[in-house]
Amino acid sequence: MMHADFILQAPNVEWIQHTPVHSPDLTISLLDISAMHPLASGNKLFKLALNLEDARQQGYTRIVSFGGAFSNHIYSLAAYAAASGLNSVGIIRGEPAYASNPTLRAARQWGMQLVFVDRQTYRLRHAVSYQQQLARQYPHALIIPEGGSNERALEGCQQLAAIVNQHMTKPVDKIAVACGTGGTLAGLVAGLRPEQQVWGFTVVRDPGLANRVEQFLSPVPVQRAGYRLLPADYGGYARFDAEHLAFILQWLEQTGILLDPVYTSKMCRRVWEMIKSGELSGRQHLCLLHTGGLQGWFGMREKVIKLAGQSTWQRIAAMLSAKASQAGIIKRQRNPTK
Repeated sequence: MMHADFILQAPNVEWIQHTPVHSPDLTISLLDISAMHPLASGNKLFKLALNLEDARQQGYTRIVSFGGAFSNHIYSLAAYAAASGLNSVGIIRGEPAYASNPTLRAARQWGMQLVFVDRQTYRLRHAVSYQQQLARQYPHALIIPEGGSNERALEGCQQLAAIVNQHMTKPVDKIAVACGTGGTLAGLVAGLRPEQQVWGFTVVRDPGLANRVEQFLSPVPVQRAGYRLLPADYGGYARFDAEHLAFILQWLEQTGILLDPVYTSKMCRRVWEMIKSGELSGRQHLCLLHTGGLQGWFGMREKVIKLAGQSTWQRIAAMLSAKASQAGIIKRQRNPTK
């Protein structure tokens, strides 16, 4: 079984620190937690660890959660639930035809039951009455919010904050993270030292994000330097064009690190624009957190080929294939006797 302490300490983690920009005044570092699992998002591991541990200890037999057809959360939940010996159910926004896409196909291979709902039904995911209905439909199930962001996820991401400080050789003034539901951001804010600040780069246009982060933080008795939200959606969530692909490929050439197409890449692009414009300057150390999401590339195959040709996709696919070849660790942990 995979226990929370194994997940959060992860002895096979590869930590990569790279400094593409370094001057006497400004240091930019990248801490890559995508290596914590071949394809499942690194931050999702921290958000799910304690939830899965609670489920096992409290006698739940399955996990129910919500996501879109290419959701990193759904992909990661299916993988980690399987590793913990738990069944999983994904309430998916969209049509059953999506079941054949790479994200959901992998989720099904890990044993996740997919339930497709229309947008109107999906909007009820936070409603108490709808969750009560799901509880009756799936007895002995723990229901986790979309994106995995809840109180236990916050605690897991506080441990992530401690690991950031542990693995940086130079003291960090600010840590940057891409934001969706805001759970990872809130956990980092709660877990970092009082003098450290978190910059959250919002890849989704969500006017309720700031209030939601404050709700996450309200029960946490911490002194904190706070956080800053900066837009980084570049035209809309999951929007992907030639300019953005060019940035990702340029980053890959300079660092050897593949960014995901939706989250961390948009954060890094925004940071580089801030450096060029002079908005980001001064004597400080900014740590960029690569939270993973590499499985999202499988849904971008046709776009990549259209924008940059088959050879570019083959290069990206080869890197993903090398990572995916390590994914047998999930199967071995799910059935360790074989």
